[in-house]
Amino acid sequence: MYLRISWYDVRLQFDPAANRNSATMKLEDNAWNHIWIPEVVFRNEKSATFHEVSTANRLMRLYNTGRVWYVSK
Repeated sequence: MYLRISWYDVRLQFDPAANRNSATMKLEDNAWNHIWIPEVVFRNEKSATFHEVSTANRLMRLYNTGRVWYVSK
């Protein structure tokens, strides 16, 4: 399953001028351990597991408006 979610967190807003005039930034690996992520729940699921690999299949991008885009495979 390929999960993509997006949300706004005003605490993460930043000035693009402070980021080389870029309105977005790709966050480092493991940034998801330091930023609040909404819990996604699938009602009536029978069982679930995460695909275990040597490198995390995740991506987190932050926009200057405080929008967070999170992708997990």
